[in-house]
Amino acid sequence: MLAEKTQMKIKTTIRTIIIVLAMLLPMHGAFAQKIKPVVIEGTAEFAAGMDVRLIAYTDLLSYRQEVVATDKIGKDGSFRLTFPTRQIQLVQLAIRTAKAEFYVAPEQTYHFTVDMDPKLFQLLDPMEYGGYLQIQCDGATPTDLNYKINRFEQTAADIIDYFAPNIIGDIGKAEFDSISTHIKARFPIEYDPTNFYKSYLYYYYAGLEGMLLNKRPDSLYAKYLDNEYVLYDNPSYMAFINGFYSNYLLTSPKIGKAVLEHVVNEEGNFLSLFNAIGKDPLLVNEKLRELAILINLPELYEDKDFSRKNILKILDDIRVSSHFTEHRTIAENILMRLKETETGAELPEIKFKEIGGSGFKFSDLKGKWVYVQLFNMDCTDCLREMMILKELKAKYGDKIEFVSLSLDFTMSRLLQFKEKYPQFDWKFVHFNNQFAWLDEMGINALPDNILLNPDGTIARRDAPDITRDLPLFLMRMFAPEEEQINPLDPHNRN
Repeated sequence: MLAEKTQMKIKTTIRTIIIVLAMLLPMHGAFAQKIKPVVIEGTAEFAAGMDVRLIAYTDLLSYRQEVVATDKIGKDGSFRLTFPTRQIQLVQLAIRTAKAEFYVAPEQTYHFTVDMDPKLFQLLDPMEYGGYLQIQCDGATPTDLNYKINRFEQTAADIIDYFAPNIIGDIGKAEFDSISTHIKARFPIEYDPTNFYKSYLYYYYAGLEGMLLNKRPDSLYAKYLDNEYVLYDNPSYMAFINGFYSNYLLTSPKIGKAVLEHVVNEEGNFLSLFNAIGKDPLLVNEKLRELAILINLPELYEDKDFSRKNILKILDDIRVSSHFTEHRTIAENILMRLKETETGAELPEIKFKEIGGSGFKFSDLKGKWVYVQLFNMDCTDCLREMMILKELKAKYGDKIEFVSLSLDFTMSRLLQFKEKYPQFDWKFVHFNNQFAWLDEMGINALPDNILLNPDGTIARRDAPDITRDLPLFLMRMFAPEEEQINPLDPHNRN
């Protein structure tokens, strides 16, 4: 009897300990990875005095970015950035609009020497011309994660180029077997979900297999996705799953467009959609099913047969109610991306600079339509647009405000431009090096234009083109109302 009571007491104590631990874990993460700082320091002598930004992705499906650290590069070119992280992360180093990607791990310090082609560094979108920040990791060894991933990708690319130099359509199984044999002879292509590097290689290889062999989805699913792990922080895994489920709901023979139209347009709620697509055997896993929905909703949003309002509502349902923390974040990021440049969206409240140096916000112009022309001194097409804007300003200047927003990297270049072209008599503003705003608005090429409503919201992100559509658009928008004629008035008879 005593032994029985002792056993009961021990069991009760163990249960108590388990309950206490369960309560503490969410609060303190006793067995979770701790947040540890990453340090990135180095030199960028070519960019002395400029700001350097460290950018992280809030998720690897929407690829929404956030600036996690900034520093002003010293006169000697030195900089130092720190930010906390729990896991290996893909990040970007950015100076102006030039960037470079690499991986960081918790509690690691990285020493970089950064350089760039000076001509490409002056471009608004240097990546369009193959211009990237060139970063050299001082003291890097063959065990460094960035070294290993770069070596793998370069070697894999060389092997593919050798055995399949013209990849158009499917390649033969013999060619793929040769590619596979040579890659596997050099690198560990094996399933190990707890190892970031091995998982990166494994799902990179999975993407190759899917792309080059065009294998059936069910065989790829059975081989690579029918398991308990979803590797949200691994770019290779997320790229593979995004490609696997892209446009899947519309093309699956187990679902059909009519079913999707009904649950999205008529029922308009997440649970109905979640249940309707669950009959597909490749969507039995509830976590993958919800992830597939997140991948497909932005695609359905662009399809005129689906209700945009209901798609936004379904995304909001996931943002609020999903059982998976990662999915709530992804849903919120997709919602922000869809809404931020949509008609009626609020323009981010950014402070720009007027030529005299005073601050400027577009909200200062509320009450009038505003046409924003984005330009810089090197854009000859933008100059041609301004010739037309001058005529439109003379005709419609009392009804709509024209603003030319300079994306030159220095105010001095805008001043030079205005001195050279004094005939352009509307408002000119400098973007004040708000590079995060450029990313948020998707501005990476010129010419580009935005139309704002009188209430300050976005009327059209893809505003009517100045050289073709804007004159007709303004003529229709501000056409005088036709005089109402009373046919019974004798003075109106011909």
